[in-house]
Amino acid sequence: MARRAGRRGRGVRWGTREIRAGAVVANAGVKATIGRLVAPQHFDADWLGAGRKTRLNCSSTQVYMGLGPGEDLPWIADLFFTSTRPEFDSASLADLHGQSRTFSFYYPKVRPETGRHTVVSSMNANWSDWDELSEPEYAAAKARLEEDTLRALEVYVPDIRSKLTHVESSTPRSFAFYTQHAQGASFGTKFEGLRYSMELPQQIEGLYHSGSVGIIMSGWLGAANYGAITANKVDARIASLAADAAPTS
Repeated sequence: MARRAGRRGRGVRWGTREIRAGAVVANAGVKATIGRLVAPQHFDADWLGAGRKTRLNCSSTQVYMGLGPGEDLPWIADLFFTSTRPEFDSASLADLHGQSRTFSFYYPKVRPETGRHTVVSSMNANWSDWDELSEPEYAAAKARLEEDTLRALEVYVPDIRSKLTHVESSTPRSFAFYTQHAQGASFGTKFEGLRYSMELPQQIEGLYHSGSVGIIMSGWLGAANYGAITANKVDARIASLAADAAPTS
């Protein structure tokens, strides 16, 4: 795809504030970037129409558990995948009351400055299960999520409740509120989103996207790997702009 002359990112405007920059990196999800953050007239119409059809990946829920001072955990693993389903069913991995979850254990050796143990449970989730819940229904669903998680963890750490001083949870609605990602998509887009993410600087010179777009894997690892790739492209652009601006003898 040839870059269209004259379309160049020159910074970010937020309300009345404007920040000029030689390169701009959007991290709001590729669908939000091309659908809300940049005016549509700055893109080729066919490219934009196709990009807006990119499918979103699922969201997720988390339960965060903090152990009190002096409390510790037996060594289990850094990541521990569990399921009580008798048979594998891909769709069920995102059920509202799912039976499959991943526990992440954080020991003081991993975060020595805290001296504390923490556990995070994660499950895939569907936006549609959480979006239209009333506030009382939403609070009840979160309470059930936390209780189901504690029951699952008690199988491996029987006295976990007595060790905890803090339990809270996040849902697809949490992701939508704090990140503004469409439908709380904590895992970005399906693989086809990679094309529109990579072609963004060809639509608008100096505009880049970073995030989870189906490269290698979705989630934090995909976002980290793709972030490194995008950072290298931005670094090359900044170096090129600096070289062009340097005085010649």
